[in-house]
Amino acid sequence: MKQEKKLKIKLLNLFHYGGGYWKMGFNIFKVEYNWYEGEHEEAFLGKSIEREEFEKDLIEAKDFAKSLIGKNYKNRVYLGKGYSVECLPEYYEQIIRFLVENKSYVECYFDNKISYSVDDFDDGKKIHISKCEEKQKYQSYDW
Repeated sequence: MKQEKKLKIKLLNLFHYGGGYWKMGFNIFKVEYNWYEGEHEEAFLGKSIEREEFEKDLIEAKDFAKSLIGKNYKNRVYLGKGYSVECLPEYYEQIIRFLVENKSYVECYFDNKISYSVDDFDDGKKIHISKCEEKQKYQSYDW
């Protein structure tokens, strides 16, 4: 059975702060890949840019990564000494690096185990903010 490998770009407007839908604001885009045996990685990149501009930048980053295929760069800091691009995880890494270093995207991190809830009590006379944190519980058994 052949494993599927692919670079998948999800154009998600996960957070938008601005005047209207897809107008200039701070947008976060998800870029991910799936490779053999379930290997998966994703990055959230943010910038005050419209989706169409992000897509143009993404094509430029892909072309950059493609230009590195099979080449061994010994003195380039952004690749690392003796680094060569030969497989999907390396293409992905160079796409993300290109967007962050050359196009000024910000890599964003999302912790889905913590959330903050805002509520009002006493008919709006008191505002309360609570933090909810999901914790994993491990149990050890002697068999």
